[in-house]
Amino acid sequence: MKIAECILLAMVFAASAFAQDSAKPVFSGTWTLPNDPSEKLVVEQTDSGVHVQEMKGNETKMDYKCNLDGKDCDFKEDGHPAKVSLWFNGPKLVELVTQGKNVVRRRFTLADGGKKLVVEMSAFSNPVKSETLEYTRL
Repeated sequence: MKIAECILLAMVFAASAFAQDSAKPVFSGTWTLPNDPSEKLVVEQTDSGVHVQEMKGNETKMDYKCNLDGKDCDFKEDGHPAKVSLWFNGPKLVELVTQGKNVVRRRFTLADGGKKLVVEMSAFSNPVKSETLEYTRL
């Protein structure tokens, strides 16, 4: 009986450790670029999805809500039809935006204890165009 209790207890500890390791980071917040405070990224994250608004001053450049299961969601970017899909790759939130023949991947990572949001952007239609932006939380 003691061996069975020890095995059960070990399984409970292992499961709780796995649950903590697999916890997804939370990107919710209002983020701004230090060198251009008019550029804002507003993220509202729930267990099942994300609402993202990208703004330049008072102008909304991108606004969508999508699940985190990698399936496409329709939205408009700068008034043009587009699709977005989102999923987690470890601690990174991956966003794939398709607008016509243009495909852009952004990977979001928290840094500096959650005070910074690092966004790696790669345009698959133009491999030369890639950049990394570092937002700070307001």
